[in-house]
Amino acid sequence: MEFTDLCKKIIRIDSSPTEGNEAVALFCAELCKEVGLEVTLQEGQLSGKKQYNLLARPKSSSKKREILFQTHLDTVEPGPMGNWTKTGLNPFEAHIEDGKIYGLGTADVKLDFLCKLRAVKEFAQTQMKSPFVLVGTFGEEVGMHGAQHLMTTKAIDASKAIIGEPSELQIVYANNGYLVVDFHVPFTQEEKNFLVRHNGGDTIMSQEKIFHGKAAHSSTPHLGDNAIYKLISYLEKMPEGIAVLAARGGSAVNTVPADAHVEVDGSTTFNNSTGSRLIKVVKYLQKMERDFMSFNDEQFSPSHPTVNTGILNTTTEGVDLKVSFRITPQISEAEVEKWITQMKNFSTANKTEFKPERFSPSALTPLESDLVRGAIEIAKSLKLSVKPITKASGTECSVYRKYGIECIVFGPGVSIGNSHTANEYNILKQLDQATEFYAGAVKRFCI
Repeated sequence: MEFTDLCKKIIRIDSSPTEGNEAVALFCAELCKEVGLEVTLQEGQLSGKKQYNLLARPKSSSKKREILFQTHLDTVEPGPMGNWTKTGLNPFEAHIEDGKIYGLGTADVKLDFLCKLRAVKEFAQTQMKSPFVLVGTFGEEVGMHGAQHLMTTKAIDASKAIIGEPSELQIVYANNGYLVVDFHVPFTQEEKNFLVRHNGGDTIMSQEKIFHGKAAHSSTPHLGDNAIYKLISYLEKMPEGIAVLAARGGSAVNTVPADAHVEVDGSTTFNNSTGSRLIKVVKYLQKMERDFMSFNDEQFSPSHPTVNTGILNTTTEGVDLKVSFRITPQISEAEVEKWITQMKNFSTANKTEFKPERFSPSALTPLESDLVRGAIEIAKSLKLSVKPITKASGTECSVYRKYGIECIVFGPGVSIGNSHTANEYNILKQLDQATEFYAGAVKRFCI
């Protein structure tokens, strides 16, 4: 089968959080078996769905001091289908045009797995001093669950790792940390009683409004236009204490929300209403965002921590807000703990519930490490960029560095302004170049 046909087939498999990665992992497992690799499927569970880490090794592997070639097989949710104009409104139907392939997961990051497989299959029968292990993980987009499961179960014994993320074929030696927190703004009893009457048809004064923004990866929120912020600005113009019947926005905490929706009822107002407290939460987060501008790490772009108010949802009990932070390496974990304490104290005063959901520290592999120096040698031989860079988003390096594994991020495709957006694409030429880089890495580190 032609490589581009394989690319189309893997994109056709929905591996978003809603569906899980079981189908795509089984598909990739068969591809690995076809080229003579020994395959292990490590089962996990996430959001009630069966998930898999896929591990593929040479049959002669000692499974000691391995070189990890890893790509996550899950994607973000596609968001509004109508925005996928390059794929006929279907993000899973890859389309090739002008040297680019469009579709969900083309850049972030399923096609990178195929590049790695295409590279390592040539060495399936080769004796190695440090054998490679090709891994496809689950749940990266919602907490790096697969990578953590891989390490806590001691499924690999790796000394070096090359992690697939779109980097435009540049060597990434450091990435930001990642914090996710949850706010719950509960309805007052008065509001709950009103909602019961409203849902029973007793009131007819409700009005709805839809807001449109622009999606972007949450590591670069300035490249997007947050629809939830537009919703909050609208609520600020409403009578204070107006009843918020429903509010929704965003599909993933690591994506700037492109759409939001609110329904309000102007027939009555409430003291200390959910809407008023929700406005205060978002205003507090926006102030944090402004305060972060005082930090400056010129190795990163953006050069300061960032905030993304990613998901807004209404339940029978109140309104939930899920927020992510990208944290530059200059910020200590003690500073992050201070921010968490401040958010908790604010929430208590605002009659809002607060919970930190997860935190992944930043990751950095020294420039003088054997992995970075070797990667530079490979890049030079292929006439690629030899200047190591940093990455604003979090990566699975944050998991592996905790275990002393040297890590770099490398991959085909554009990240900024492309990942986590409709009409995501990769560049066909870069897929070929990435394959050459990975083949060079096997020769440099394994043989």
